Amino acid sequence: MLDALPIEARPEEWGDEFYFETQVEMQLDETATTRVKVGDIGYWPPGNALAIFFGPTPISRGIEPVPASDVNLVGKILGDATVLKKVKGASKIRIEKA
Repeated sequence: MLDALPIEARPEEWGDEFYFETQVEMQLDETATTRVKVGDIGYWPPGNALAIFFGPTPISRGIEPVPASDVNLVGKILGDATVLKKVKGASKIRIEKA
């Protein structure tokens, strides 16, 4: 996944989650889970997509995000991920390694 960075894309929104298709193809690995935290970045194999979690999603039952299905944990936002709520509707986002 790191070799694909930086990635710029127009994000789709699902609650407080941004996601977008990538050119990366991978299967679920040992990190696969539906238990994610605010700030986690996951790879979602069914959509070849990256998902950035910054709050509850439509299937959350509380304040923690819940992905649509298992994601591979591939990264974490450094700092306060909830600031992404302020940029909902953005036309482009960029992910790069720190």
